[in-house]
Amino acid sequence: MNQPTGGEPAAGARAGKRAFLEMGLSCLTDEAFLDAVREAVQNRSRLTVSFINPDYVLRAHRSAGLIEKINRFDVVLPDGWGVVMGARWLGLPVTTRQGNGRICPLVFAMSAEHGFSNFLFGCGEGVPERAAANATEAFPGLPIAGTLHGHWDIMRGHPGAFDESDVSMMVKTINAAQPDILHVSIPTPMQQAWVWQVADQLDVPVIITGGSYLDHLAERVDWYPHWMEKMRLNWVYRLYRDPRRLWKRYTLDLMAYGRMVLKQRVTQGLRPAR
Repeated sequence: MNQPTGGEPAAGARAGKRAFLEMGLSCLTDEAFLDAVREAVQNRSRLTVSFINPDYVLRAHRSAGLIEKINRFDVVLPDGWGVVMGARWLGLPVTTRQGNGRICPLVFAMSAEHGFSNFLFGCGEGVPERAAANATEAFPGLPIAGTLHGHWDIMRGHPGAFDESDVSMMVKTINAAQPDILHVSIPTPMQQAWVWQVADQLDVPVIITGGSYLDHLAERVDWYPHWMEKMRLNWVYRLYRDPRRLWKRYTLDLMAYGRMVLKQRVTQGLRPAR
């Protein structure tokens, strides 16, 4: 196994990270990000990618070790306008919201153009397969190296923790498919812990975490209605779709996140980016 190692793409991407609420937030344009992914695949060098939104920021500050796990990623993109606006308010040159729904279609388009193979791992049984079908329909020529669902913890009766034998199976399945890009769509903080548990065993240049992204992709590529995306109301759409699970995230938790941003602004006397 020729396990990828760090190189110029990772080093260049890390240079674009800025301190944000004790976390490293990447301030990259879409073009710069895609250049890093393309170079990593072509050079077989390792590039790890994750995301933060207000919910992830709060979890990171409440879960021991999660900040460190997130900060190990070469690229940490702003997933959510709450992070974009908070970062700009603290003076960081964040370009725009860069969640999976925006970034992954760009990766798929580039993969179709250059022949980069993608492996879809995570979410429930049948979900990665439906996501792969939608992706290949939207991006003709997109190579899908393989798929594997991520509900092994639920099937075994202990949600939130994989058996070692299942982790070994996951690694063997992914490596056997020889993908260029791996999408890991399992919940936070489980996905960050999983990546760093197996990273040294994976023969994959680019690893991208995705949370519930494959669930969305399994419905359609453009999951958010365009008019809501344009008006920055993605959170309203998610709350409408799943109010019982998300009401607290978009009320009490969002206010707690806002207080964190305000505290850092007051403490450091920062000026917002223009």
